[in-house]
Amino acid sequence: MVISLSSVDLLIIATYLVFSLLVGLFLSKRASRSTEQFFVSGRSLPWWIVGTSMVATTFAADTPLVVSGLVARGGIFKNWLWWQWGLGGMVAVFLFAPLWNRAKITTDAELIELRYDGKPASFLRGYKAVWFGVIQNIIVIAWVIKAMTKIIVVVMGWDEGSTIFGFDAEVLTVLFLFAVTVLYTVLSGLWGVVLTDFLQFIVAMTGSIYLAVSAVRRLGGISRVVALLDSRGFNADEVLRIVPQPETLSAANPFTEFLVLILVVWWASYTIDGGGYLAQRLFAAKNEKHSILGYLWYSFAHIALRPWPWIVVGVCGMALFGRVDDPQQYYPMVMKEILPAGFFGLVIASFFAAFMSTIDTQLNWGASLVVNDLVRRFFAKDKTEGFYIKVARLAILILAVAGAGLSFAIKDISLAWKLVISITAGLGSVYIARWYWWRVNAWSEISAMITALFCTLLFSHLGSSGEPGSRIFDFPFSTLWTVIISIPVWIMVTLLTQPVSEEHLLSFYKKVYPGGIGWRRISFKLEDIKTNGPGWRMLVNVIFGIVSLNLILIGTGFMIFKSTFIGFMMVSTGVVLVVILNSGLTRLLSKDPGRKLY
Repeated sequence: MVISLSSVDLLIIATYLVFSLLVGLFLSKRASRSTEQFFVSGRSLPWWIVGTSMVATTFAADTPLVVSGLVARGGIFKNWLWWQWGLGGMVAVFLFAPLWNRAKITTDAELIELRYDGKPASFLRGYKAVWFGVIQNIIVIAWVIKAMTKIIVVVMGWDEGSTIFGFDAEVLTVLFLFAVTVLYTVLSGLWGVVLTDFLQFIVAMTGSIYLAVSAVRRLGGISRVVALLDSRGFNADEVLRIVPQPETLSAANPFTEFLVLILVVWWASYTIDGGGYLAQRLFAAKNEKHSILGYLWYSFAHIALRPWPWIVVGVCGMALFGRVDDPQQYYPMVMKEILPAGFFGLVIASFFAAFMSTIDTQLNWGASLVVNDLVRRFFAKDKTEGFYIKVARLAILILAVAGAGLSFAIKDISLAWKLVISITAGLGSVYIARWYWWRVNAWSEISAMITALFCTLLFSHLGSSGEPGSRIFDFPFSTLWTVIISIPVWIMVTLLTQPVSEEHLLSFYKKVYPGGIGWRRISFKLEDIKTNGPGWRMLVNVIFGIVSLNLILIGTGFMIFKSTFIGFMMVSTGVVLVVILNSGLTRLLSKDPGRKLY
């Protein structure tokens, strides 16, 4: 069924797109002042902009479809595949967000030469800029464009022959959105990215919540939805299970997968310290207080609040349509069945917003790595800020063209994605250690990456062999084996190679002062610098954060699908813990805007 957009739908979509362009035009002069303005918004962003931008940029256009598809394939508990990131998020809030902000750098690759010295550090910084800023960035952009062309076909009910002005309808639509995004990103830098992200978050959440509520009402309430699940041939208890049923620990099954995710994968991931484009937001925060509160808000909104409307829509789709060949179709099928004119345009705009928020971040972040860690570092030192701004804008255009071009050339980039995952799997341990142990050097990271690549390729082969028991080598179990192998390797390499010079370590410590027992050999030489690390108070904060996050996450699910009373008590307890946590942080940090958490 081809969907015809009403005049109200078109007006809503057009208003959103025009606003995005106006933001770019309005902020272009400010962004052009310096690379600090263009890439980190002058280090002046408040926490609510920092956190909301992080939430928006991690919401891709296909995310609602994937989440609702996970529910249909196994049950709500399948979302622990990404919910486990919440554990790492709370650790990052208290142990790493303050350090990133203190570093006063522009990219996470710049940290390499701030923390390490010598040719290995220069090589590693350059490699990260090329891989993350150029190669992986182009792959991500291409994949997002490719995914969006498929999504728009499903949502609009088009077929392969649908055209607009003689061009493929889905291709023309996506390229138009892409062009708008590139334009405001080129003009306004991170300023435009974060402000449009804020609008995109509001649009996306409004659309998804309205769709979820409308779907439940159409079906007669949650109890009726649950009854329809059973009548459609689903096991409602299994579908609505938030934590998998305990099973034997001696075999690969949903329960052991869950245990590996919450016990290993969350800290073994390269995202454990909040690096990459998320760190860029922390660099842009006003001060340490705003970086911490921004990351805290992001963690709760990203994990505990945002997914439930998508899950509800997926469950309603199962109840409404029964079994379908592709469970990811449930979300757009419910949209077409439920939404009236106007609100359909709002939800379509939310998909556009999700697409654009991902693209603008990738372009600006990629350009920051190209300019800061390649051009300024290796090829064109000591040029004017105007020169680097021009290079940044040119880099955005080149990345955009390359990503768009690759999206036409690829059919299946699963092999490329395996390579992306391979190089970053299991790096969490060395990323944690580089902040809190003075002995870590550039060779530590290099050896960890090489080992992770070897292990992932090996376990990928073993997991796909089809032999009995081969599932134990699939993800997430492959991460467990990678960690077991990679940690001894990088520690051994660390101890066998030259440590970072004492002068360099002292300089790093004076700027970031991570503190703790891992830095005692360095910090005792600095009498005027505090040497205490995070300490037991930060451990309590991390525990409070993790407990409150999961109480709100699971409690919300209980309120919707199971026991309203139990869910309400869980959410209430979680909220109380958040209030205690936030008041303690605010009281500690508000006395002095520049005060350090520890």
